[in-house]
Amino acid sequence: MAIEREQIEQAVAGDKAALEALLLDVMPQLRATLAVGDGWNRAFDVEDILQVTSLEAFLRIGSLEQRTSGGFVTWLRRIAENNLRDAVRGLEAAKRPQASDRRTQGVSGESSRTLLAAVAGEQATAGGRVALDEELARMEAAIATLPRSYREVLRAVELAERPVAEVASSMDRSEGAVHMLRSRARARLREILTRSA
Repeated sequence: MAIEREQIEQAVAGDKAALEALLLDVMPQLRATLAVGDGWNRAFDVEDILQVTSLEAFLRIGSLEQRTSGGFVTWLRRIAENNLRDAVRGLEAAKRPQASDRRTQGVSGESSRTLLAAVAGEQATAGGRVALDEELARMEAAIATLPRSYREVLRAVELAERPVAEVASSMDRSEGAVHMLRSRARARLREILTRSA
């Protein structure tokens, strides 16, 4: 693996081909260092983690501060480890649901309000019905800008309130991957809504 600093600079500057080449060089090393615990082997595998990690790398390459070979590998490994942690947390939460994870059933759009409160905070709903409708429209517009897999997961799990197992099957992914995508999608949506506030 020979990662050139110039190639990293090109990737950070927005050269997608340079980033793709970097990822192809680093993925074997990353694959060898990531370990999915024995209890979660059936829920997802390392390829699930690497796929979402690659997507996150494309979305966040501009945030890479240490633009060296070691810095790039460390940054990517951190993203992968966070993705693994998110997947495990999602699976653990699914085994023992807590009050904060329950869906609110009710009038049309209730799941949208629940998602909005989760990513934007309760203050987003404090201004009354007109402000709420504006915030919901802003959230829908933000969701539309997300990568396809993030949009699919948010719309299926959060808005349509479909079970994770069903969504995983329809997306041809593991349940762990859906939990990981959900967590990453919510974080990305939160960033977009915060920036545009």
